Amino acid sequence: MTVRWRLLRWSAVLFVLVGLLAPFLANDVPLVARVHGTWSFPAVADCFGQSTAGPDDLSWKRWWARLPADAEDFAVMPPWPYGPLETDATRFRAGPSVAHPLGNDDTGRCVLARLVHGAGTAVRIGGAAVLLAGLVGTLLGALAGRRRGLVDFLVQRLIEVFLCFPSLLFLLFATAFFGSSSLGLVLVMAALFWTSFARIVRGELLSLRERDFVLVARGLGVSEWRILTRHLLPQVRSQIGVTAAFCLAAAIVAESTLSFLGLGAGGPSSWGEMLRQGSTAAAMGAWHLWVFPTVAIVAVVAGCHAFADRLRGER
Repeated sequence: MTVRWRLLRWSAVLFVLVGLLAPFLANDVPLVARVHGTWSFPAVADCFGQSTAGPDDLSWKRWWARLPADAEDFAVMPPWPYGPLETDATRFRAGPSVAHPLGNDDTGRCVLARLVHGAGTAVRIGGAAVLLAGLVGTLLGALAGRRRGLVDFLVQRLIEVFLCFPSLLFLLFATAFFGSSSLGLVLVMAALFWTSFARIVRGELLSLRERDFVLVARGLGVSEWRILTRHLLPQVRSQIGVTAAFCLAAAIVAESTLSFLGLGAGGPSSWGEMLRQGSTAAAMGAWHLWVFPTVAIVAVVAGCHAFADRLRGER
């Protein structure tokens, strides 16, 4: 395993972990707190969109900052104790500093915290869309490649129908219909991407179904389902991975584009929304508001393509 491949793998794992654990990495509420003998987990509640009020009519962060060293109550804050919506009126469009390495936006929010939660938006929406598309596309492609006949004909016609829709126009139409629903955006992206998986799997199975190892397994009485799941689909694992990596890059670009146009479902924690706000402040010299989200989008998309190329090279 080369150093470059290890770097790509660990970078992919790091990106997914940061996205999934964003509320536990950058937040202005504690991971765990003990208040008057009662335990609470505000960061966990934040994962499910349930905000919990801080004790003594204070925010969690102010309460935590005022705790004396010998108090029985305590709180464990995340590694980066700034939330994506936490504002600081003294740091409007402030540039990078020691306290905030990536600066603050036009309302004083921490850019680093917003980037971390933007990774969560990319993983939650893009990853879910690619996973759903992969499941549906692989299943339909496998059925078409194994059964042939009417099933193959219907799947091919269905693929052609979905390929007729221009991706961006279809996304804009669906956004106007579903609004700012994350679930709606995931379903629409999955409807666009499943055709890529189905075409790849169908084509590979058409080539593999007459190979000697398949004929021998069939002659030994192995069931068709076992042949499909144990002998054929493992042979197309790398092709499915390549398709998933390219589709994830496309999903991140699509979500960022919609958010840049003000139609996304990621809210303020979206790289596209950050880029839109940064573009309006660029004339005021706030270069950090558009540079860092641009670097994040380019780096992740380029990483997905490099990962796909590496997987394709292992075939």
